[in-house]
Amino acid sequence: MMKEFTFNLPVKIFFGEGISRDLSDLARRYGASRVMLVTDRVIGKTKGFAAIEAGLKENGIQTVVYDETEPEPPVDAVDRAAAVMRESGCQMAVAVGGGSAIDSAKAMCMLCTNEGSVREYLFGGNRTVENRPLPLVCVPTTAGSGSEVTASSVISDPERGIKLSITHEWLIPLAAVIDPVMHKDMPPVITASTGMDALTHAIEAYVSRNAEPLSDALALAAIRLIAEHIRTATYQPDCMEARSGMALASVMAAASFVNAGLGAVHGISQAMGGVAHVSHGIGNALLLPFVCEANLPGNMERYARIAALLGEKTEGLPVHQAAGRCVEAIHRMLRELRLPAALHEVKVTREMFPEIVKGGMAYRLMPLNPVPLKEEDIYSILEKAF
Repeated sequence: MMKEFTFNLPVKIFFGEGISRDLSDLARRYGASRVMLVTDRVIGKTKGFAAIEAGLKENGIQTVVYDETEPEPPVDAVDRAAAVMRESGCQMAVAVGGGSAIDSAKAMCMLCTNEGSVREYLFGGNRTVENRPLPLVCVPTTAGSGSEVTASSVISDPERGIKLSITHEWLIPLAAVIDPVMHKDMPPVITASTGMDALTHAIEAYVSRNAEPLSDALALAAIRLIAEHIRTATYQPDCMEARSGMALASVMAAASFVNAGLGAVHGISQAMGGVAHVSHGIGNALLLPFVCEANLPGNMERYARIAALLGEKTEGLPVHQAAGRCVEAIHRMLRELRLPAALHEVKVTREMFPEIVKGGMAYRLMPLNPVPLKEEDIYSILEKAF
């Protein structure tokens, strides 16, 4: 008997090459005549960003540019950005960038209608979101984070050396505008690391204890698309077929994990990001094969299917051998993408392990991991990845 499930994806998704050039209809749909464009200083200088701004202005929408978002957005920077937005008179935000810009914009829109500091809304904080945030439209420039369709905003708290999230259904953007043209300026390392982030989303959702048929279908489609396109997108950045494939895979993987959940890779990586300031995509990429190896006994049939989608020859193999090929495929992918292969390469030290383990064990989605992990298991994963 198939289990009961609920599948939720309230965000509207618009896909197409060049469609981000005119967002004025979306602004009017959400009652905005003045829009804040939220980005960083690198994306803010690109032709794609200039086209978005020009398209709004030419169609009668006033714009205010905020280009000071930071990677792994810290609490103080988000609070400052929210104050700027409140004073700007903007009725809506358009986030243009990767996960950090989008997460910043989510928190900014929320703080425009809810009092206090973003720190008070993070997991375990003393405030909850009581009022609907200002409308948010997202134009991702990376194919990986999936933040454009999720209900979470990941914020770093340097005072405590941790990364936590605000999670509330009202943080889900109203629209995600998926324009592969906006991805062409990504350098190879960002293309590769954000692509591995998307692959991690898909794999963790597919093997999650909360997986269900619709999340499975999206996760499997995402894994197939990433296997087909990540190398080409990394090394032939102008190939629009590869960029489109990765853009779609990122959205599919995110829609899958929003419903099925995540697991130990994200739990450990999020903790590691707070302690060692490793970027989210790189952290996930480094940990993925080692966590998969630890998780194999929890669902060998599913890992065997992942291996096949990643290009491994699994026909005729016993299921445990086929499942193990998944780990080999991910290691090979990391080598071919020239991403860091060990934690010491990104300045993680063994002295950091206790704090990373503590944060990983506290991750709210860890119970969905296919194998229940103890502290000693996470130490073992970190040691193998070191």
